[in-house]
Amino acid sequence: MIKIESITIEDFRGIRELTLDFKLKNFAVCGPNGTGKSGVVDAIEFVLTGNISRLSGEGRGEISLKQHAPHVDKRNDPAKARVIARVVIPSLCKTVTIERNVKTPGVLQVTPSEPAVLTVLHQVETHPEIVLSRRELIRYVLATPGKRAEEVQALLHLDHIEQVRSGLQKIANSAEKQLIPLGTAVRLAVDNLSRALMITEFTAVRILQAANTQRAILGLPALIDFTATTSLKDGMATPVSAKAQPIPKTQALADITAAREALNEIVGTGIVQRVAEVAAEVEALAADPALTTGVTRESFYSTGLSLIDSAACPFCDNAWNVSALREHTQSKINALKALSRKRKDIDKKIAPLIAALRKTQAIIDTLIRYAALAKPPLEMKVAIDYSTGCHTSSQTLARFVPLADTAAILKSMTVVPPSVHDAISDLEKMVAALPESNKQDAARDFLTIAQERLDNWRDAKRKQKAAKTQAERARQISDIFAVTSDSVLAGLYSNVQKDFATLYTFINQSDEKDFAAKLVPSMGKLGFEVDFYGRGFFPPGAYHSEGHQDGMGLCLYLALMRHLQGKEFTFAVLDDVLMSVDTGHRREVCALLKKEFPDTQFIMTTHDPIWLRHMKTVALIGGRSAVQFRTWDVNLGPTEWDDRDVWTELDDHLDKNEIRSAAALLRNYLEYTATEVCHRLRAPVQFRADGQYQLGELLPASIAHLHGLYSRAKAAANSWNNKDILDALVAQDSEFTKLVNASQVEQWQVNVAIHYNTWDNLTKEDFAPVVKSLQAMLAGFTCPECGEVLYVSPERETAESLRCDCGKTNINLRKKTV
Repeated sequence: MIKIESITIEDFRGIRELTLDFKLKNFAVCGPNGTGKSGVVDAIEFVLTGNISRLSGEGRGEISLKQHAPHVDKRNDPAKARVIARVVIPSLCKTVTIERNVKTPGVLQVTPSEPAVLTVLHQVETHPEIVLSRRELIRYVLATPGKRAEEVQALLHLDHIEQVRSGLQKIANSAEKQLIPLGTAVRLAVDNLSRALMITEFTAVRILQAANTQRAILGLPALIDFTATTSLKDGMATPVSAKAQPIPKTQALADITAAREALNEIVGTGIVQRVAEVAAEVEALAADPALTTGVTRESFYSTGLSLIDSAACPFCDNAWNVSALREHTQSKINALKALSRKRKDIDKKIAPLIAALRKTQAIIDTLIRYAALAKPPLEMKVAIDYSTGCHTSSQTLARFVPLADTAAILKSMTVVPPSVHDAISDLEKMVAALPESNKQDAARDFLTIAQERLDNWRDAKRKQKAAKTQAERARQISDIFAVTSDSVLAGLYSNVQKDFATLYTFINQSDEKDFAAKLVPSMGKLGFEVDFYGRGFFPPGAYHSEGHQDGMGLCLYLALMRHLQGKEFTFAVLDDVLMSVDTGHRREVCALLKKEFPDTQFIMTTHDPIWLRHMKTVALIGGRSAVQFRTWDVNLGPTEWDDRDVWTELDDHLDKNEIRSAAALLRNYLEYTATEVCHRLRAPVQFRADGQYQLGELLPASIAHLHGLYSRAKAAANSWNNKDILDALVAQDSEFTKLVNASQVEQWQVNVAIHYNTWDNLTKEDFAPVVKSLQAMLAGFTCPECGEVLYVSPERETAESLRCDCGKTNINLRKKTV
């Protein structure tokens, strides 16, 4: 997609002003912890994506981009906190300048602003995975299968697959959940129809028998078949009796008996025991404020997740990256999964209670309608209130939250006020006192009520059937999508796992050359097992060391990125991702990045200078393609080990006559430079297990070794009878000797100034010559053209040449063979 040519950072994080020239090549930022490396990483991520992952996401609390991305002294002026980068878009052969400030992080200023350029930059903006830190790296290795699937699919931009799978599953679950109340409605309709027909066995035969008995009284022909359109009162004329009884006495008495049975069920042993069990569990949840809040939040987040359909939060309307918002919300729901499972268990136990309440409400409502038909109407307020209470209680139990309301309902639902029984008794007395209908009127009432309840049953069955079809279809679609996506992902992961194993074997070929791995997707999960020396496949954290796990994380990331972007994988930031890789594999890791990803620009940070040397040794980075931070100051930001900066800083100290500070800085810089020179020249230094070498051990060794290399080069030139080269080498060696001699004239003053109280006797005039002579002497180790420190090639085995990165210096060390 892109490569970065240079970046300028102003008042951003811990950096006041810093420009780094990447030159479209691999680049390393090295320095102790706390010197500003992460600020560079944050700046790159910010200018490319408008976000800083370190300041966002789960567990960040009150930390935010707008408040904490600016330098602490510019926190009230976020517009001054800005990052400018020159980037190249290889596919367009375009170089563009992009700029972003913290006040308006969503606004990217692009020059030139062309549609094709903006399209590529928008694509980069949607790929925050180009910046990888160790905390993200290890997620792919040590995460649970479910979480790993989320992380890997997000990296591959396949998280929409999981979102669709989850969405289809929720639809199927919701559709199946709707079958419960619809099933209850069908059962209530069956009970009502059975009472109207006065049958105990609900079959077509019994229905026809009951209906035909009454039809015979009315002289109507018997019904032969019971179909979906059969009318029990087919052929029945409209009643002509002016004194027709509005309340069917027989049916009303049957319904009153059913109402008493329903109330007895509410206060019966089975319901009481279940209520007590559920109440105890609900009260346990309600007693813990954290759990109570968790249950509410789980419902809240689940609702919110379903509402995310634009680049804004559905709760606060603030702009968000949609995928990041979904991930953020889903992570919160995942954290509440245990509570969610507990709630589902309680929901299953509550379902029969809801059914009992709805059944009681339905039959009480039937009695209320009878009372309204009485002449005069019978007062049934207590029954109406109780019916309303049943309705409210069933809704509260179905809603579950607030828990306090659910607990209160459970405590009161098995209590039926005596006044309800009294009202039913009053209705019963009124119905019993009604005159008996003649056979024809009774038969007519029987068939009318039966047909009405038959229609209700058919309607309930129709709704249940439609819902069942919908639920079956939703479940089928969900299952097909899950199986199909798993099949597709299996093929995808098969390719990734092969590439991953190849990359991991590359860096561990000395001890795991037969390494293999398994990535197995299944129902929203991603299993990950690796071979352990032929003993079987195990999770990465089971037996492999932390260093090997880091290596696995990097190789899996690279394999995924190569699969995702292919030739477009041109840029990545690796933020201290290999901090625990053991020394024996560092060289191989650097070689892997160079060999397998030659067209990818890697920006790498490390606090370990050994890593930096390995990067240079295998030419993963050039000699000038790195910056080393030595200190950090809140006012100045990071300070580099840079020739220009160091000598300028030394001049500043001398101008102020701060000799002690100048001497300390000079000594530290000499130790840093002498270490690098010894490494590049392969100078022999007496070994120390702690790796702590002093200037007195490093600088003389580097000087002596360069003299030795010049001697070998002169001998080689002489063997090849190349007088011009021999003369040039003699001159170079002679000039270097002069520089060394000049630097040693007053070198004792450096130690005096640092270690003895006589430092205050030195002045600028005393110490300035020391600085100047040592600066000139160090230049003797570099190429006069590019200024890079010379190095011996190859890195191991017999030295063949002394050269520089630009190639202008290339001194042969091999003698002519006879």
